[in-house]
Amino acid sequence: MRRIASYATVLLAAGSMFIVGCATKGYVKKSVEPVDQKVDQVDKRAKDADDVQTANLAKTNATVEENERKLSATDEIAKTADTTSKGAMAKSDQNNRDLGALRGAVSGVVANIDDYKPVNEATVVHFRVNKDTLTKDEIAKLDTVADQAKGLQRYFITVAGFTDQTGSASYNDQLSRNRANQVISYLVGSHDIPVYRIHMVGLGEQKLVDEGKGRKAREASRRVEITVFSAPPLSLPASSGGN
Repeated sequence: MRRIASYATVLLAAGSMFIVGCATKGYVKKSVEPVDQKVDQVDKRAKDADDVQTANLAKTNATVEENERKLSATDEIAKTADTTSKGAMAKSDQNNRDLGALRGAVSGVVANIDDYKPVNEATVVHFRVNKDTLTKDEIAKLDTVADQAKGLQRYFITVAGFTDQTGSASYNDQLSRNRANQVISYLVGSHDIPVYRIHMVGLGEQKLVDEGKGRKAREASRRVEITVFSAPPLSLPASSGGN
């Protein structure tokens, strides 16, 4: 009987411990689950915050890079503008030097204007109605004028354009200048006559060759007159003496 009672006591104790163990595990599980949930929530919030921070940082970096590109572009524009400005100033200085040289050359050409006399009678080139184009025959006349001028040391050339009396005065004034410019362009472009040695005027229908209204009269007035003026060579001042 005692042995049976002992077995019963042992079984009862084991059962009690099993029940206590199960109760303890259930309590622990109930206590841990809320903590796990809070930890998960904290992890999620931290991850979301990291994602937002990462996005903001990427946006900030992109803005910085864009600003750097704009700043670099602005710097390049400034450098280009500075280079262009320096180039324009250099060109302006060169133009001023060229203009000064040109004025000096013109002054040398026309100094003592009374010394200049026509080399011969004016050379006359004619044009078709409403045209400012030079024909082969008229170009040959200009070749002669250029050859004559090249043999002179001190000279200038006058080029005067004219029209007939048909058409408006304003149209004729412009046409006469166009004809004179054609002559100048040929002398300068084909024969290298310095442009500062040429003086041009367009007089339209002024100074008609023939006041008549017939075809021949009009043909005679559609013209450009080229006159070469020359002066004697300049002489060097005499030496003041010496052995």
